[in-house]
Amino acid sequence: MSAATSQAYFFGDTDVEQQRLLAQAESYELPACWLLDHIRIQRGWRTIDIGCGPLGILHLLSERVGSKGVVVGLEREPRFAHMAQDQVARRHLGNVTVLQADVMASGLQDCSFDFAHERLVMVNMSSPETLLAELVDLVRPGGIVAVEEIDNASWVCQPPHPSWDKLLQTFHAAFRASGGNVFIGRRLPELLRAAGLEDVQYKVHVDVAMPGGYRRTHLLTLIDSLRGQITRLDLLTEHELVRHRQALATHLDDANTVVIDKLLVQAWGRKPS
Repeated sequence: MSAATSQAYFFGDTDVEQQRLLAQAESYELPACWLLDHIRIQRGWRTIDIGCGPLGILHLLSERVGSKGVVVGLEREPRFAHMAQDQVARRHLGNVTVLQADVMASGLQDCSFDFAHERLVMVNMSSPETLLAELVDLVRPGGIVAVEEIDNASWVCQPPHPSWDKLLQTFHAAFRASGGNVFIGRRLPELLRAAGLEDVQYKVHVDVAMPGGYRRTHLLTLIDSLRGQITRLDLLTEHELVRHRQALATHLDDANTVVIDKLLVQAWGRKPS
């Protein structure tokens, strides 16, 4: 494995961000189940979830590999790793181990897993190819690598609202400044093929964000996590941020407002035997 380290996590490790990641894991559970069942994760497999955050898909892998299987959650941020360990204990996931380490310098043995997965990690990276190469190294010949990333191509609200437009523009500007790419989803098949994977397949999920659900106010929670960065980059003043946030919260609270969510793109392939 590479001795290099990956770039800093843009959203930080605040309490707001921890709760956002837990809610995110829950909201993406159905498409994750579809992916794992389509790939046909086998009982007894050794599996790893890279950048699992406070939960990731650890519980879903645990159920599928069974008591003789192994699930490793790898998380770089200490607070998220501790949260994941608490979740594992609370859910009595006896076949799951959480390691606090950077994937670029984890010390894990190459070719030691049957399945490697990441979700919403490459979106934060200016060089996602480096992370993907590590996932490929971790799986055995014939093993499977799966990635899940968003693409903001579909993220809109109707009727339009100037505060949605302003906050979305602000989020994109802050994210670009960090080297991230909110349109990476469309690149996943080409990235997997370039990494040497075979039989590359992909699936796109998109849904509406209904009133009362976590996805409905996702833009607001992202803005809350980035509040400090936004003001430091002079993208909005604190007064402007509060004003736009309040206006958009009111708009999203209206049941007649339609929110179409971001695309969730899943892609997977097999390491050559």
